[in-house]
Amino acid sequence: MRSQTLFRILLVILVLVFAVLAFRSIMRPEKFKMVYTERHNEIRNRLITIRAAQQVYKMEHKDFAKDIDELYDFVQNGTVTIVKISGSIPEGMSEAEAFQKGLITKTEIKYPASKRVLEMDANVREANLKNFHRIPGTDGKKFEIQTSTIKGATYEIGVYRIDVPLDDILANMERAISPEGANVFTRFYNYIMYTGLEDETQYRKLYNPMFMGSLTEASTSGSWEI
Repeated sequence: MRSQTLFRILLVILVLVFAVLAFRSIMRPEKFKMVYTERHNEIRNRLITIRAAQQVYKMEHKDFAKDIDELYDFVQNGTVTIVKISGSIPEGMSEAEAFQKGLITKTEIKYPASKRVLEMDANVREANLKNFHRIPGTDGKKFEIQTSTIKGATYEIGVYRIDVPLDDILANMERAISPEGANVFTRFYNYIMYTGLEDETQYRKLYNPMFMGSLTEASTSGSWEI
């Protein structure tokens, strides 16, 4: 009798273990996908902000910023020059001629770079300006800007590119799975289900790193747009 009871208990335990393992095998790739997607979206938003900031920076300095800290400082503290033209230009007269004859006047206005960045792209929100120079989830690691010049017979074009390796996208995955403040039950559940998830090669190979821009062509497109 005891042996039958023990057998039944062991059978129930085995069934539960296999059920947990089966459920775990389903949930782990889904959790990996969820974390990657969340990080991907956060990084995309910051890269879009960087792109808008680079456009504004180039308008003011005639070239792209070569350092992310320089670009960040420009957005936080810099200004852009806007030329306001008053008066009217008679038909058949050039702007230069009208200016020389005093028919028009030009006034330079200093405008906050941060506001111009927000106007540059409708996808950029004011909240995006706060930490756009740092890669989310990486303990403060900053984006690195690579720059180059494309030269032709009659032109030179400055270009830039930013790469975000998969390791940076998935950095500190355990924090995304069990955020600070999670209760004991949640932490235990996540430990059972998702321990070592960031090291799962079978999942990592399904996802790609990110980039924006190019060093070989005049493009500022992001990997999510190609």
